[in-house]
Formats: sequence, structure tokens, C-alpha cells
Amino acid sequence: MTNESAVSNRGRALDAALQIAGSQGIRALTHGRVDSVAGLPKGSTSNHFRTRAALIHATVDYLVEAERGAFAEGNRPRSVEDLVQALAVFVDHAAGPQRMLTAARFAFFVEGFHDAHVHDALAHGRARIETWAALTLEELGFPRPFAATRRILTYIEGAIFHRLTFDDAPGIYDDLEAIVRSCGD
Repeated sequence: MTNESAVSNRGRALDAALQIAGSQGIRALTHGRVDSVAGLPKGSTSNHFRTRAALIHATVDYLVEAERGAFAEGNRPRSVEDLVQALAVFVDHAAGPQRMLTAARFAFFVEGFHDAHVHDALAHGRARIETWAALTLEELGFPRPFAATRRILTYIEGAIFHRLTFDDAPGIYDDLEAIVRSCGD
């Protein structure tokens, strides 16, 4: 097996692990199930991740990196209206096309209560997102950008969770606009 195919198999295993965590929960995340979902020969996943904990840790690290791209430097909103629109689209996307990835993230949040590695990886990813968002708010003239960021992100996480759980979040745009504007005062 070439190094390239090992990397490819590792990536396929991690993609499958995210799919399993998002659709069936953390308890369903096993080496054998990952092999099956990824279409890999039996035992392939355990060659990359010797223990279940190693599989979980690698999957959460992979998740954090996958979500990092959503907050790229070039995508900063240039006005409050642009920001509200971008946040509304983010919520719609997280609860729609990226539903499985979002569900995996929430499953890992719960896992982080008991697993320091999972908690630390998620906290590190959150810190990067908070910094990106606070810099964006600072550029838009918000007087307390880090406090505003925490308030806005808390609302967004709740709205996404509500939409995943109850399949609705009426008035999301109006609520986001009110929260964002209140943070700018």
C-alpha cells in the first residue's frame, strides 16, 4: 500500500466516522462500522486508530479542521446587514445541507463532558472562531467585540440546535438582526 492510499483510507475512515457520529451518535462509532460505511477492508480503521478513544479523538480533530474553512479570512462581512445575512445563511446551512456534520459536532459536545481531549479540541476550535468573529465585529465598529461575539454565537448555537431538534426556527433573520444590532450599541 502506498502512502497516498493510506492517507486516502484514513480520510475515508474519518469522513465515515463523522457520518456515523452525526447520524447514529457516538455510541455507534466503532472500527467495524467505520470500515463498513467507508467501504474499507475489515481492520483498516484499526490500523490507523488503534483504540476507540484514538478514533474519537482523530474524528473530533478532523471535525474542527473541517469547520475551520467556514471562517476563512476572505469571507468577512463588510456591513451589519452582510453579517446578519451571513449568519442566517450559516444557520440554514448548518441545519440543512450540513445537518449531519452539525449533529456530529453536537454529539462531540456531549462527549467533551467526559473526555478532556475532545473538550480541548472543541474549545480550541471555538477560540479560533471567536477570534475571527470578534475581529470581524471590531472592523464593523462594535465597541465590545468579544462580548458581542459570545452573545451572537450563543444565540446561533441555540438556533441551530432548535432547528435540528424541532425542524423550525421562525423569525431567525429578525432575531439575528436584533441581537447583532443590540451588540453594537
